[in-house]
Amino acid sequence: MNINKEVNRISLSDDFVPDLDFQETRYVSAYSNLYSRSAEKNVYCSIVLSIRNTSLTESIYVDKVNYYNSFGELISIYVQEKHKLRPLETREFVVEYNNQKGGAGANFIVNYGAEQELLDLPIIETVSIGHVGNNGFAITSSSKVISSINAI
Repeated sequence: MNINKEVNRISLSDDFVPDLDFQETRYVSAYSNLYSRSAEKNVYCSIVLSIRNTSLTESIYVDKVNYYNSFGELISIYVQEKHKLRPLETREFVVEYNNQKGGAGANFIVNYGAEQELLDLPIIETVSIGHVGNNGFAITSSSKVISSINAI
C-alpha cells in the first residue's frame, strides 16, 4: 500500500483514490500586504489557508491548492497530488510573512472532490495576520464556489 503519512497528512497515489462524482473549485481571497497611509507604505501579512472537512462521516480529496498574486500570476503550487482529509480533519497551508509576492489581491484556488455530493461542505478560508507597531490584526476571508460538478 503506497500511503505516505506525515503529521496530519495522508497523500494517496491515484490507485487508492475512489471515483469522485462530486467536485468543487473555490476561490479564496488573501492579503499578503495591505496599504497603510498611502500606496507606497505597506503592512505585510502571514497567510494561513485552512481547509476543514466538516463531515462526520465522509472524506474529501484535495487535489489543487494554488496561490496567485494580485495580477493573477501563479506564485506557488501547494498540492501536486491528491490528499485525503478524513472526517473532521483540517489541512493548513502557510504563506510566510517574508513572502511578499502576493500583494493586496492575493488569492488561492482550491479544488476538492468526494465520492458523492456532500451534505456538509468543507469550510475553506484564509486568515491574514499582521501587525503595525505593537498592534496586531487578523483578517478572515471565506471561499466562494466558482465551479461545481455533481456526476450523480
